[in-house]
Amino acid sequence: MSLVQTETTEVTNEDRFELQSHFPYAGVKLSELSVQEERLILFHIRGMSKAAAGRAAGYQNLDHVYEVFKKPKISQAVEYLRQEMREEVKFDRNTATTMYLEAHRKSANATEEKNVVDSLCKLHGLFAPENATQVNINVDKIEKLERLPDSELLRIAGVDSSHLEPQGEK
Repeated sequence: MSLVQTETTEVTNEDRFELQSHFPYAGVKLSELSVQEERLILFHIRGMSKAAAGRAAGYQNLDHVYEVFKKPKISQAVEYLRQEMREEVKFDRNTATTMYLEAHRKSANATEEKNVVDSLCKLHGLFAPENATQVNINVDKIEKLERLPDSELLRIAGVDSSHLEPQGEK
């Protein structure tokens, strides 16, 4: 039995026993959580939002559901179970890379190939940030800037005043 979502949204005793078998590893004692709290955890771990899991577990007050999720033992159990699910699924960079390479192999045109290569580069951090030169000019009033001579505007922009002079052949 796996804690991952099954076809039904019901929680059976077998599901609860499976959950309880993880408690010692999560730092939770068997008697620390109620049956309703266990059901709440199971519904939430299977993909329901906190509110939906609370309704499914039989809670009437949704504010109380959010308080239950703040309990240290509940948050410990949820975090441990999420980690277990990540390990069960085993999706990591290598898996993603393999999937991207398969998509590249199956690509129908150059655009699809390029998109896959771009995604691979992002995944592996191969894109270097572009170092574009940025000029920031702080101006109090536009009218003041409009009245400045070209030489002063060039100075503000950090460009030599000979920048506008045409270069003749030598």
